[in-house]
Amino acid sequence: MSNKLRLVIDIGNSNLVIGLNNNKEWIKIYRINTKSEINYWSFEKKIKKILGENNITPSEIYSVTVSSVVPSMTDIIKLVINDFLYKEILLLVPETNNMVNIKIDDISEIGSDLVANAIAARSIYKSNIIVVDFGTALTFTSISNKGDILGVSIVPGIKTSINSLYKNTAKLPKVSLKEPLNVIGKNTTASIQSGITFGFSGLVKEILAKTKKELDGETKVIATGGMAKKISSLKVYFNDIIPTLTLDGLLLFSKKNN
Repeated sequence: MSNKLRLVIDIGNSNLVIGLNNNKEWIKIYRINTKSEINYWSFEKKIKKILGENNITPSEIYSVTVSSVVPSMTDIIKLVINDFLYKEILLLVPETNNMVNIKIDDISEIGSDLVANAIAARSIYKSNIIVVDFGTALTFTSISNKGDILGVSIVPGIKTSINSLYKNTAKLPKVSLKEPLNVIGKNTTASIQSGITFGFSGLVKEILAKTKKELDGETKVIATGGMAKKISSLKVYFNDIIPTLTLDGLLLFSKKNN
């Protein structure tokens, strides 16, 4: 194994994603549900397992770069990386990032994952870009043709909406996401699937249309996140669907700053 292996970690509200890269490609990508209990010992065990499965020693890890929207979990990851890999983490912080300008009222309000998305998107296109991230929240990040993050639109994510129906109603079940043939549902499951898929389809189309009107010039749309491929009717509105976009941005940030 090369001694230039890079570990990147994206800590989100629903998942903690770990990517192992050899500067050419992603060797492995692991997802941990952050709703489960993650503590120092469980995360150390996970890192040991990842290295063991890939025949990697701690000394072969060149750098560890982290994006996080969960501060309490950041501290756990930092301690494990320090103690087990003998490394200081490189933390992507919106206010001090040196790769994209952020033109919003309070820079501390934007998630570092969205900044990582913008870094990766900007490396692909030099036009205006809208990054649609299908995560716990569904976010639309607008990036100008000059590379500036102009702002974000946020709505509850697809899974968040499904779970909200399940948790806050007495009779509605938790359903899997499936795009039905008909809008008019003949049973409860089909009714929820119809409302969620066609509703989110309309929502995404409308926000994209209105955002493009506010941007000057050609605009590309990149989709990312775990649910990005779930609504097939939306694919025609995306120039790219890149599940690894956040990790790609973290990798670029790592290469520039390590």
